[in-house]
Amino acid sequence: MVTIEQVARRAGVSVATVSRTLNNSPAVKPATAQRVREAIEALHYVPNQSARNLRRNESRVILALAPNFSNPYYSHILTGIGDRAWELEYSVLICNTLGHAGGERHFLQMLDSRRADGAILLGCRQDYNWLDRYAGRFPIIQCCEYVPGLACPSVSIDNYGAAREMTVYLQELGHRRIAMLGADNQYISTRLRREGYLDAMAQAGLPVEESWYAQADAVYSFASGQEAARTLLAAVPRPTAVFCISDILALSVISAAQELGLDVPRDLTVTGFDDVDYTTMVHPYLTTIAQPCHELGRQSVDLLDGPQNETAVPSERALLPHRLMKRESAAPPQGT
Repeated sequence: MVTIEQVARRAGVSVATVSRTLNNSPAVKPATAQRVREAIEALHYVPNQSARNLRRNESRVILALAPNFSNPYYSHILTGIGDRAWELEYSVLICNTLGHAGGERHFLQMLDSRRADGAILLGCRQDYNWLDRYAGRFPIIQCCEYVPGLACPSVSIDNYGAAREMTVYLQELGHRRIAMLGADNQYISTRLRREGYLDAMAQAGLPVEESWYAQADAVYSFASGQEAARTLLAAVPRPTAVFCISDILALSVISAAQELGLDVPRDLTVTGFDDVDYTTMVHPYLTTIAQPCHELGRQSVDLLDGPQNETAVPSERALLPHRLMKRESAAPPQGT
């Protein structure tokens, strides 16, 4: 295996100059740097990345902690994380926490042992105050979800504004009996989407019957969405529209409606949230809120890399734009 000393001898420079050239130091004259690069190419020299990381006391590894791999929403964010990490020469260790705080704690111990430089958490619950212990010492980025008041950077969308925008759109179509399908979890997005829905209904002077709100399970599973949808559709009077806080749940409502012989959107309007691939795979194409999932992942890595792994990480809350995608599953109510 070619050594750095052999590169230095061929280029006629010191080992330190080769090292500075590899690190793109401005202290190396352009002509000297060119000589070193030619020697590297001629000898097919490959730097020992592990040794370089050891000297710098860094691993060049990022933890990406996701609560549920089966939800396609997370897969697009993880792709964005992976793409940007590759560009910045990081490796990414993707960890499935199953939405449990114990899982997150287990993987974050890798920061204590310096096996990872920082972490991106995709499923922070509002009660994760224990993150203070890590946020004060390591680069921790909250993606999609965040803990209110935690001095730790986050990147997400305006969940409240997006939910309010969707509810207002349904009202503009003529709907007055608008139900909501949420989830039984402690995510800030779940709370903000419900608040956006309720405020839009209140501002329009529309009632919200107790029977027009139901919850799926914590991970938005299709089966739990179907069960909750059957409860909503059994309400009297039945809602004419259902706003769902995820696309998976919206698809489960469409499935439950079809089981009851209801046509979407003629008999029931259904809307989702996220704009995952499934939304345009079968008809009716789903009206939904599009999140910039890939960009959420990329910006999470940029926020993590920005402080250059210093212990003092600035508090920053970034909001990326969302889009209301008007498709086939939403229409004016028919004769109700």
